[in-house]
Amino acid sequence: MRVWFLEAAYAVIFFATLTILFLVPFISRQYSRFGRFAGWPAFTSAAFALYACALVAFTLFPFPDFADGYCRRRSDVDHWQLNPLASLDDVTAYAADYGLPATLTSAVFLQVAMNVAFFLPLGFFLAYRSRRSLAFTTLAAFGTSLAIELTQGTGLWGLAPCPYRLADVDDLISNTAGGMLGWLIGITALRFLPDARPSRTPDPGPPGAPRQMVGALLDVQVYLLVQVALLIAADRLGITLTVESEFLGSFAGWAQELDFAIVSIVVTLVMFVVIPRLRKDRASVGFASVHLALVRPGDKQSAGALALLGRWAIRWLPVVVFGLVALVVIFPIEALVVLLNRRRRSLSSIVTRTEFITREAALGANRSEPEPADL
Repeated sequence: MRVWFLEAAYAVIFFATLTILFLVPFISRQYSRFGRFAGWPAFTSAAFALYACALVAFTLFPFPDFADGYCRRRSDVDHWQLNPLASLDDVTAYAADYGLPATLTSAVFLQVAMNVAFFLPLGFFLAYRSRRSLAFTTLAAFGTSLAIELTQGTGLWGLAPCPYRLADVDDLISNTAGGMLGWLIGITALRFLPDARPSRTPDPGPPGAPRQMVGALLDVQVYLLVQVALLIAADRLGITLTVESEFLGSFAGWAQELDFAIVSIVVTLVMFVVIPRLRKDRASVGFASVHLALVRPGDKQSAGALALLGRWAIRWLPVVVFGLVALVVIFPIEALVVLLNRRRRSLSSIVTRTEFITREAALGANRSEPEPADL
């Protein structure tokens, strides 16, 4: 039981990491597929991702301490169980000795039951979310289980010093059966649960305050990820990022030492001025993920370079100068102005005379319509 809790913790950690890394493309795909952030489809997708993380965590972790003579002590252990239905024979023998009630709580029975239950979600999601056939689900469950067993039997395909899990043909059978049973549950759920693949709806806008706030928060997330990546890269290259070096000294000794503020200026200018300037919608990564375009209020034309630079100066220059603590002041002010403004424009939008519209509205505004033919 303790191992199961540890494996569940690994699954949650994997899921949290995936959420951080793939949140932007996930949200963008939601708007591409449905024209909005659809709550139930997003929930089912997230649940499937969590299940995939659990699949990895429960089948590969935890690793033993290979440095403590683990492989030597288990050199005579056979890591391949190729006798079909041997586990059912163990359950039957246990029941004959101890009776049915005791068998239902025994380790030999729970091992088989857990192998079936663990693949129920796979079959369920393939039927309910992906609308796959029973034949496809059966092959998918069998193939996934086979890949897991081979990975276990070969010790991560030779990456581990020795195998540390048993590759059991009965697991292959019970996992496949679990996938098939899950498919039957998923097909039944189609009648009772909301549609996981609703039809796409138009997205003419105007975008509300929550959507703009999500775009701003995603910008912050991407900025932090880029900064972390730069810190890791600098550490690998032997470059020291400091907040104490002089401006000119940073350029003089750039190979060994860089001023972190200068790096932040370059990063923010690239992210929030250069990249949006190269995009037709003039959106940063965060706002592009929620399918918004930055335009001039009057003619709905794309915002200019000076407007992008102005927005950067209001939103991100204080972050460069005062650090991330500036976000605690800037973004609540921006959000409050959006909420109080009838046109849902932030302070940076008002000052730079810009506004956000949906990407669909921007395409419609810029689309050339043919002149009607004379009758």
